[in-house]
Amino acid sequence: MGGISDEFAKKAIDAYGRLRSGEFWAINDTVEVEGLRNAGFFMIVKDSADTVRINLEHHFRLGFRRFFILDNNSTDGTGELILEFRKTYPEAKVCYITDFQVAFFQARKMAALAAFAEAYLSADPVPLEWLFFVDADEFITCCTRDGERAAAAFNAILQDRQNRVLVLNWAHSALYSKADQCVTTFGETLGTTTFSVCRTIDIHVTKVAVRTGYGLTPEDGNHFVNDFAMSEDCLKSMTEAGFMMLHFPMRSTNQIRRKVDQGVAGLGDTDLPESTGAHWRHYHRLYTTHGEDVLRQILMEHVNGCL
Repeated sequence: MGGISDEFAKKAIDAYGRLRSGEFWAINDTVEVEGLRNAGFFMIVKDSADTVRINLEHHFRLGFRRFFILDNNSTDGTGELILEFRKTYPEAKVCYITDFQVAFFQARKMAALAAFAEAYLSADPVPLEWLFFVDADEFITCCTRDGERAAAAFNAILQDRQNRVLVLNWAHSALYSKADQCVTTFGETLGTTTFSVCRTIDIHVTKVAVRTGYGLTPEDGNHFVNDFAMSEDCLKSMTEAGFMMLHFPMRSTNQIRRKVDQGVAGLGDTDLPESTGAHWRHYHRLYTTHGEDVLRQILMEHVNGCL
């Protein structure tokens, strides 16, 4: 991945391996990071009713207070759940925008949303210091029992002016009970949800947060930043602090079908190359060619990968 060296990636992968296999591994979703109150949380949603409530509440408990959400023509009640979150948590400042464009210009829309937020809050007594880009199926999560140490490390990273880009590693997760050998659903929180997290990171996939004031914008997928021309000393791996981006991309056959259909339709209205969203294009070809059974196979391949 451009901008991240093999050495940086290997250190993150090794750090995750030590954490995941060690005695301190835990889904610690009660940790609060005070410094995130000065950050902005950015999300584009599309028919995310099964994840958006638990996602927003999870990140509110983590410390975020300013949410900027772009709703790309949801029809499943996602918008109503976002407005309910805003009403239930009055301390959360939620900017909810409806997006009339079907086209999947994620990087451009995220950059526009971030520019709007920075301009909107330019006169605020507490200006934005960090921009975090998160999808509805992604959860920034403390994954160590030593939550106090992890929160202190996160706060120190946010305060260190040398850090310009925070690198969060994907840890693929599946709603699945090993004990009952069945697919599960989200509970009220991640802490009350039964799920499995991959034992190792086989492919180094990252998501990023950026410090404001340096013109940094995310690439499509929010995996890194555009035109990164800084020293790698400006990057900070959050894995070493005990925080992962838990990723739940496959949750049911119906959800996979909807995501594949919508993803391909959104990509079809753009001029983006075939490599963008290649996995969703591949899944779409598979299930339209071979039928619905392919969706179950895709789901169980994901589950097995996490087991």
